[in-house]
Amino acid sequence: MSKDDWKKVEGYKTLKKVKAECEAIGLQFSAMCIGDFLKSIRTRVTAKQLIQALSETENSIRREMSMFNFFYMPSEQADFYRKDELFGMNVNAKFPSIQYDMVEAGNCFAMGRSTACVFHLMRIMEVGVQEFGKKLGVALAAEKNWQNILDELNKAIKALPHKAPSTVEMSQASANLYAVKLAWRNEVMHPNDKYTLEEAKNLLGQVKLFMGQLAAII
Repeated sequence: MSKDDWKKVEGYKTLKKVKAECEAIGLQFSAMCIGDFLKSIRTRVTAKQLIQALSETENSIRREMSMFNFFYMPSEQADFYRKDELFGMNVNAKFPSIQYDMVEAGNCFAMGRSTACVFHLMRIMEVGVQEFGKKLGVALAAEKNWQNILDELNKAIKALPHKAPSTVEMSQASANLYAVKLAWRNEVMHPNDKYTLEEAKNLLGQVKLFMGQLAAII
């Protein structure tokens, strides 16, 4: 089989794909071995050469993979990994300062680090609550107690025209802020020592809802 003919067969295509996959996951030595074999082809390739190349490739990949730790991510968690717009485009546009914590909250959830996920969500909520307070003319800079925050915000909302659409939207945002408070299960804006993955997922949904509504009214 000539070199040009060899490039058309599945064996060649498969080795090219394996080389690309090795490069993608950092198996550089294995990728180099495959590359050297592909470059060594001159005029003819025998079945023996192909079998030997595949055997050497397999052994190289096995040895090199033994030097790495691989992490399994369940599909239902993988959807949250590296999501730049986890809370939507509007939230990104209105609150660029939360981008880091938003992405990290998703990453931590995806990797099963539920308490770390809650930590990043807490930082997002601190920004959201302060912005909500500014919108209503309520100073919350030094306030950390959930109930006090809600009391001040609701007091300001009650002073607004009751039937105005904006008042309704703010009331809904306040209600979702209360839902976040319940999800945290404590009065102070600070996470408990440990959170389960289920609790973190619930809080992710609540914070996403609140920040989405907040983005719509600011």
